[in-house]
Amino acid sequence: MPSWDEKRVLVLGHRGYMAKYPENSILAFQKAIEAGADGVELDVWLTKDNHLIIMHDDTLERTAKIKKKTKEVTLDEVKDADLGMGQRIPTLEEVFEVLPEDSLINIEIKDVDAAEESVRVVHNFDADDRVLISSFNIDALQRVRELDDKIRLGILIGDERIVPEIPRLKEELNLYSANTPMEGIPILGFERFKQALAWAKSLGLKIVLWTEIDELYYQNNNLKQLVGLFDVVIADDVDRMINHLKTLGLN
Repeated sequence: MPSWDEKRVLVLGHRGYMAKYPENSILAFQKAIEAGADGVELDVWLTKDNHLIIMHDDTLERTAKIKKKTKEVTLDEVKDADLGMGQRIPTLEEVFEVLPEDSLINIEIKDVDAAEESVRVVHNFDADDRVLISSFNIDALQRVRELDDKIRLGILIGDERIVPEIPRLKEELNLYSANTPMEGIPILGFERFKQALAWAKSLGLKIVLWTEIDELYYQNNNLKQLVGLFDVVIADDVDRMINHLKTLGLN
C-alpha cells in the first residue's frame, strides 16, 4: 500500500480527478484511484450543524448552484445539490467509507472551525497513517496539533510572507511538508523557486507541489528540472501526470 514516506514521487488527484469529473465528488475520487493515483486531495468546511462537507469555495454557487456561504448551510440543505454527472456533495465520512483503505488522503482544512471535527473523523476511521492535513490557516494547523501529536501536517504556501516563518512552524508543529504552488515559478523566476524548494528540503520537509493550472507542471520541462526537489504532486489530470512521471523515471 502507498505510504507518505515512499521513496518514489506520489501522485494525488486534485479534488479527485477534476480534469474529467465533477471536482470534490465521490466519482472524481474513485476515478483518481482507478487511474493509479496514490490518493486524493480534498477540501473540507464545517456546516452550521457540524458536518464536514467536501467543498473548495467559501460559497456553494460555482459548483452546486446554491447562493449561500458554505459555513452557513446545514447538511440537509445541500445533500441534494447536483455537482454534475449525478454527483452530490459528500461528507468526509462518506469519502473514507468508499475509498480503498490503502489510499492516501490530503485533507485541506479551509477554516479553523473544521479542525476539531476533521481530527475526530480521522480518528474514527483509524486513519492517522493515511492522512495529511494541510491548511493556509496556521490556527487550524495548531488546533490539529493540539488534538493529535502524530498526524502529518502540511503548511500551504499562498504568498512569500509565510516563508520566513516556516523554520519556526516546522519545529513548533512538527510539520511534514511545505505544500508549494507551481505559481511560484512565474512569480519568483525558476531559479529562485528551485532554490526555495532546496531550502525547504534542507529543513527536513517534504515538498508537495500543487497548482491551479496543471500546465505549469509541463511548461519548459519544469518538473524535469525539479527532479529530486519534490515528493508529492497534486494534479487535475491523473493519467497525464502518472504518464509524465514515468517518462522522468519517477513513478
